[in-house]
Amino acid sequence: MRDAVVPLSPFYRLVLAYAKPADRPRYGLLFALDARFADIIRSTTEILIGQMRLTWWRDILTKSAADRPTGEPLVENINRLEEHGEKLEPLLTLLDGWEGMLDDFPWDDRQFDSYADARGPGFFQFALADRKSLSAQQAEQARAWALWDFARHCSDAAMRQSAFDRCAAIVRAVPPADFDRSGRPLSILCKLMRRDVKQGQLTADLYSPASAARIIWHGVTGR
Repeated sequence: MRDAVVPLSPFYRLVLAYAKPADRPRYGLLFALDARFADIIRSTTEILIGQMRLTWWRDILTKSAADRPTGEPLVENINRLEEHGEKLEPLLTLLDGWEGMLDDFPWDDRQFDSYADARGPGFFQFALADRKSLSAQQAEQARAWALWDFARHCSDAAMRQSAFDRCAAIVRAVPPADFDRSGRPLSILCKLMRRDVKQGQLTADLYSPASAARIIWHGVTGR
């Protein structure tokens, strides 16, 4: 099965390089689809329009392959992965998390929790091919990752700090999660997240030479 023919940022292309060859199409689709959802939220000026665009993707994920439109590389890769037995349900959970992003700022505890509980576990569960339920530690790291990624991309200073503080609270309370070789891209993301929490600030550029060196070292050694 060939890799997903969809564009990825240089950062995610580097992370993808450390997925097992058999897992790369799945990770490639996950990274690209997550980025597509982010683009929808980023470009939405009217909530109704954003909801309609996300609903289109929800329909894609719930329809049979025969009923999906053609000509969209992401849809073609969804079809291909589904043909090879991949389960799409975690992507619907991921989408739930992104849909919550349409809520106006500032958020209360419930909104932060709903977002983190959906986007993080949905992302991690699909990455691991839905083979088994996430462990308690993996689920908490998934929630923390979602909050960390939110903070990294949020333009609202108060919301950014609130998300990072919530991420840090989880990271400090829960030991690092264990991932097997199939979860190496996730362990890379978690390692970068935990480094930011330890330093007490968000890394501005995850594709800097220093960050890339850390990614390569962990990608090769697992340490």
